[in-house]
Amino acid sequence: MKCKVCGNESGKYPLCKACNTKKEQGLVIKCTDCGNWHYKDMPCPQPSDDNAGFLHEPKSMLISKSEQTFFAALKNAVPKEYNVFPQINLAAFIERTDNARFRSELFRNVDFLITDGTYTPKLAVEINDSSHLAKDRRERDEKVSHILEEAGIPLLKLWTSYGVNQEYIDQKINELLNTPVVRKKYSVEKQNVAAQDTIPENTQPVSTGKKKKQGCYIATCVYGSYDCPSVWTLRRFRDDILDKNGFGRLFIKCYYAISPTLVKLFGNTKLFKSFWKNRLDKLVNRLNQKGIDNTKYEDKY
Repeated sequence: MKCKVCGNESGKYPLCKACNTKKEQGLVIKCTDCGNWHYKDMPCPQPSDDNAGFLHEPKSMLISKSEQTFFAALKNAVPKEYNVFPQINLAAFIERTDNARFRSELFRNVDFLITDGTYTPKLAVEINDSSHLAKDRRERDEKVSHILEEAGIPLLKLWTSYGVNQEYIDQKINELLNTPVVRKKYSVEKQNVAAQDTIPENTQPVSTGKKKKQGCYIATCVYGSYDCPSVWTLRRFRDDILDKNGFGRLFIKCYYAISPTLVKLFGNTKLFKSFWKNRLDKLVNRLNQKGIDNTKYEDKY
């Protein structure tokens, strides 16, 4: 979902974090007159005579300003004859091979699709911010990842917390475009479950009464991804070791009370990342030596 005020990514909420902070400060309001979110000191948007009474309106922009900077970097990174398309629906470049009636799993967008000169899909790109650490977003992202993996289309995830690093983007795109694709076939049972998933993505999940784990904020900030070997190790350590005793659960509780604020305040500084990376690298190395695996891991809820 896009922020109703600035147009940036806001996850499942109508306002992004920055605009929500302004709302708490009284600078942004949901106007009782027009029913829209806008700055308190701004007049209500007045519909023109041409638009009066119409049910549908065009959005102010196709991609947010943050996504526009990544768009420019991607266009600079791909070979000259290649194309980069923003906001492409999975159904536009992926087909199901069975006769399933429900195909709602394909009614999801990727932020960017890279094709060669003949418009053959070659690489999907997702731009992730902190909203992708939420459970429902991770579930959505996992479904998209599985579909792309089975279709044989590599996926590049770029995190906004790292900014636009042209050298890194060049390297990863060149690597993915020149690495042989290995397709993974998911079970028919999983495909059928996904095919019948017609619940809108922004619907709140029904509570199961189980405790909800949260993202590894500092580790994700340091390593640039929630899904990488070092973070998989730390998540296993959290679920299999710390969560099994009272002291460990207290540590987890304190960590999740403090770490989001630390990342928000200092996450974009080199000093913060280098300080924590040095310590986390040592911890991960010790954990791996003790037998805690660093392969792909799904959180325990």
